[in-house]
Amino acid sequence: MNRRLICLLCLVPALALAQKPKAPPPPAPEPVAEDKTPRDANKFAALSLLGDSVQLISLSPARGDTVQSGEWTAAPSGGLDNAVLQALNQAVTAAGPGREIKLYTSSTRSLFGDPANLFVNGRLSLPGKLGDAVRQSGAAHLLLVTRSRQEPALASALPQRILTTLEGPGFVLDQRPSGQIGFDGQGGLPVFAPFVSIRVALVDLSDLKLRREQSIAVASRLPVAPANAANPWAATTVEQRLQALEGLIEAELPKAVAGLVAP
Repeated sequence: MNRRLICLLCLVPALALAQKPKAPPPPAPEPVAEDKTPRDANKFAALSLLGDSVQLISLSPARGDTVQSGEWTAAPSGGLDNAVLQALNQAVTAAGPGREIKLYTSSTRSLFGDPANLFVNGRLSLPGKLGDAVRQSGAAHLLLVTRSRQEPALASALPQRILTTLEGPGFVLDQRPSGQIGFDGQGGLPVFAPFVSIRVALVDLSDLKLRREQSIAVASRLPVAPANAANPWAATTVEQRLQALEGLIEAELPKAVAGLVAP
């Protein structure tokens, strides 16, 4: 009798565990609608989501290696995205005869949020009607350009010891005392450098899957006259700043995209 009671008591925790309700399984990813759009392998779509916000990275003698960050809004609106799209157009049309490209951008970039969240399990998720328009374009592939977080050391023209990440278009103003050599070969002048840190993703529009990608982190140095050493930023016009960023995009982006769009 006692042996039977002990066996029953041993079963009670196991029965209680078995009767505990199971956690529901995670929701399955939403299936992608069957693609019935006729697609031409020679046709590309291009979408730029850079926007007009420009990153500012400032280093001063008082702060040492501590970065002071800020933002500047490029004008006119859409200028950086237009530079991106024109560079993509150049790269695609130069890749081979019969290549075509449709260019897209969006005036409501806040709709897309963090560029890192545009891909879920390797598949692009574009909200709103823009995503539908791109898919219905008849293009086989989408070239999507977004901001990219990268280390400053990847852009060789930038000064050393910048303890932050680059993201998108921006400028570095380094006024720390050091043995830096300025643009004119003289030491002691600040370094004023535009940079671009972006990502280009190649997406298959039949299933919205990421096929390949290429990141770019490049910079150049603008001349700083001794008379403007106290504030090189104020010594440049809005047009000069925008031209500096557009120049980097136009020079470097087609080279990076060439491998993505090669036949």
